[in-house]
Amino acid sequence: MPCWRDKMFKLAYLALDKVNQGIIILDKDLKIFFWNAWLEQYTGKSQDETIGQKLPQLFPDLSRKPCLDAFQGALFHQQSRFLSGALHHCFIAPAGDIRKDVRQNLLVEPLYCDDEEYILLQISDLTGHYSRVKQLKHMIKEIDNEYEQVRAAEKINRFKAFHDALTGLPNRYLFYDRLDNAISMAQRNKEMLAVAFLDLDGFKEVNDSYGHEAGDLLLQAVAERLRELLRESDTLARLGGDEFLLIFPQIKGEADAATIAEK
Repeated sequence: MPCWRDKMFKLAYLALDKVNQGIIILDKDLKIFFWNAWLEQYTGKSQDETIGQKLPQLFPDLSRKPCLDAFQGALFHQQSRFLSGALHHCFIAPAGDIRKDVRQNLLVEPLYCDDEEYILLQISDLTGHYSRVKQLKHMIKEIDNEYEQVRAAEKINRFKAFHDALTGLPNRYLFYDRLDNAISMAQRNKEMLAVAFLDLDGFKEVNDSYGHEAGDLLLQAVAERLRELLRESDTLARLGGDEFLLIFPQIKGEADAATIAEK
């Protein structure tokens, strides 16, 4: 029987050395009682350097309040505590001490042997996982940015396709589309609408005398002035040159159309 128990303990020891995470056993004074092979490789500190040493002195990050509270809870209240790397980042500094890029989960559990209290610590390094998540978030953000750029470009192209470049007014294509909608709505609601054509007297003389730049400024000024005079439901479009088209929906009769046109 003693031989069987000796073999069992030896196998248990070997198993703890094989697991792909850090295993630490502390006594009630927070001195290291067991330090597995994973931690030797991860930290560069051997069992000879760590056994009997106080863990918080070797790794100051473990002297922070959340960690000490977890240790006290395990020793005196038999409480298990999980500390997430998402909140606390690094507990055991790896070899090279690159803790700013390190994420670790820490599980603290009470342990008893021969009526003595111990603490079992299990440390899982999630640096690779968090790095992949970070890369994925960066990729998603880049895709979102590209998508927004495409949407913005589409919006601009859509605007250019249906608006006059000089005045920003609807062009003839958008005008005809709005006219179709206005006619359909007028028929459905049994209302009247008016369509008007407007051109500028003497525009050719302005162009000939002062140049096309002056003519463009005049067209822009006229378009802005007309916008101010029209109702929100009206449509003003540039047909081309100095020619404009207007739609006046929901009018009561010819008198309304004349009043609007006289403005």
